[in-house]
Amino acid sequence: MPVPKKITLSLESYKNMAGHSRYNVSDKKAGLKGKILDNKLGVRNQKELDDAETILLSDAYEFFLSKNPKQIKFDVKFLFSIHKYFLETLYKWAGQAREVDISRGKMMFASVNYLPSALKYLDQIFKENQPQRKNTKSSMAGKIAIIHNEFNVIHPFRDGNGRTIRLFIDLLLYSVGFKLVDWNSKPKNEYIHACIKGAVGNHKPMSDFILKRLKK
Repeated sequence: MPVPKKITLSLESYKNMAGHSRYNVSDKKAGLKGKILDNKLGVRNQKELDDAETILLSDAYEFFLSKNPKQIKFDVKFLFSIHKYFLETLYKWAGQAREVDISRGKMMFASVNYLPSALKYLDQIFKENQPQRKNTKSSMAGKIAIIHNEFNVIHPFRDGNGRTIRLFIDLLLYSVGFKLVDWNSKPKNEYIHACIKGAVGNHKPMSDFILKRLKK
């Protein structure tokens, strides 16, 4: 499959895909300066930090989509390389497993004490659910939903988890002949609903979400 010369998503599309969100952390000072993530560039304004992340995300998409997908092994190691490339300009912890427990609302993600075993489990999930060109679209959407939701429960990074797994999935689908997923298409709450259901092991809403957006 030919590699696109230039990614056509607009900056606004990248902003929407980014879905910026911060977590509650077990150590209130962990990686923060005030309410802003401590960063290499010394940015102290949240909007400026968000804009920087948006630009880095667009660069990450262009960089990885320029690769030959046949030479990519879609495993946890590659997932971590995506996170590192995406955020290493800003954060010293880019490409590293988090060292602090995080939560969002009532949802507590995998404890740091269990991250090593959780990541081994995630690697197996990736291996067992690699989509193939011969798969039906329904089967492919089901596999992608499992990959997304199992990752989401673990949330291995200090920040940038959602954007990293969505890029990983976009690359995975691109490797088997599909376009990038329109993660921000309406209704806006459909993706959030699918994430919530996926966190308790119900993969169907995410599978339905992906299936409607699978395009050759």
